[in-house]
Amino acid sequence: MKFLMIFLSAISSLFLSTAALAHTDHALGEGSLHAVYHIMFWFVVFAVIYKAIGWYKAKNRNKP
Repeated sequence: MKFLMIFLSAISSLFLSTAALAHTDHALGEGSLHAVYHIMFWFVVFAVIYKAIGWYKAKNRNKP
């Protein structure tokens, strides 16, 4: 559990800090294509988190 909290703390500081989110994208520009890319990225992040939580709950439910 301690490793999980350290990992989540590191991930949140990496993805949720303004320094990490402040960027320019020369390939996509700053228009709607850039917004679509970010929407897809965050959808994938949340899907992975959702599946990880489901896997963790199923793992704990099957313990003897």
